Amino acid sequence: MRQWQMLRLIPRFPSKIGTPTLVQNLADAGFSVTTRTLQRDLLMLSEIYPLVRDERNKPFGWSWSANASVLDIPHMDSHTALTFWLASQHLKPLLPTATLKKLQPHMQAAAEVLNRIETGKGVPAWRNKVRVLPQGPALAAVHIDENVQQQVYDALLYHRRLSVRYQPRHAKEKAYNLNPLGLVLKGGVSYLVCTISDYTDIRLLTLHRLRDVQTLNTPTIIPDGFDLDAYIEAGEMGFMHQGDITLQALFTKGAALHLYERALSNDQIMQTQENGRVLLTATVQNTSELHWWLLGFGNQVEVLQPDSLRQTMIQKIQDAAQQYGLL
Repeated sequence: MRQWQMLRLIPRFPSKIGTPTLVQNLADAGFSVTTRTLQRDLLMLSEIYPLVRDERNKPFGWSWSANASVLDIPHMDSHTALTFWLASQHLKPLLPTATLKKLQPHMQAAAEVLNRIETGKGVPAWRNKVRVLPQGPALAAVHIDENVQQQVYDALLYHRRLSVRYQPRHAKEKAYNLNPLGLVLKGGVSYLVCTISDYTDIRLLTLHRLRDVQTLNTPTIIPDGFDLDAYIEAGEMGFMHQGDITLQALFTKGAALHLYERALSNDQIMQTQENGRVLLTATVQNTSELHWWLLGFGNQVEVLQPDSLRQTMIQKIQDAAQQYGLL
C-alpha cells in the first residue's frame, strides 16, 4: 500500500518530486519510511514501471516518463472512457495546449477502451454520432508557455506568490509581484485572478502575456472575504461591470424562442405583444458581454429600458451605420 501511494504521488515529466518530499507526503498519509528505504523502492520499481530520475539540476527528483501509460486500476469501463472522450472534444477550444498534453495519457487510455468494443455496437457507435461544436466562430487558441503555466499552477496549489513580467496589449512590459487567487478559463483564454504586491484591488491578467514567471517562497496574501465564485457571480468576468439593471427589450418571435427555455434570470418575464413581438423583462448585470449579446441580434431586438442602455445601443448602431457609409 505504501508503494502504491508513492507511485500516485510521483508526477509526470517534466514535473518531478524529490525523495525528502515523498518521505514527508507518505508520512502525512500514515506511512512511515526512511529515505534509504524509499530510494530502494524507487530503484526497484523503476525496473518495472517507466519511472525516471531527473538529475539535470538540483533538487533531484523522480517522474513518470512523459509517454507513460496511465495505471488503469480499477479498469476503466466504457462509460468512463466515453466521458473522457467527450471531455477531450469539448475542452480542446477551452484549454491551452500544455494542459491538454497533461490529459493526453488519460485520453489515450480511454481511446484504447473504446476501440476494443466491436465497431457498430454500443458506445463506439454512439460516439461516432455525437459532436461538440463551439459557440460562434472557432478562434485559434492562444499560446501559453508551458513553464509559465506550470509556475502559475504550482503557485495556486501551494499558495505562493509569483514574480512575473507582464506585457499589456498596448503598453510597455512591467515587472510585478503577484498574489495569485484563482484561474478562470473563458473563451479559450486563461485569466489569472490576482492582486499586485500588497494592494487589495483585484486584477485580471491573461496567462499568455506573462513572461519570466517564478514561484516565490513568500505565502500568498488573500484579501479579507475574497471568494472566487462570489467574484465571478458579481459579474467581474463579464468585464465593464456597472451593477444590476432591469432590462426591457422587444424581441421578434423567432429571436425570443430560445429565451423561453434558457432564461436570462430567475425573475424573467416574457409577454407577447399585439404586433407579435415579445417583451422581455429581466434583472441582469450590465456588462460588455450583455452589450455584445444584444448587438448580435441586429434588427431582431429593440432595447427599451434602462434608457442609458438604450442610448448606448443607438450610438453603437449609428457608429456601425456610419462605418458602412449609410450615414
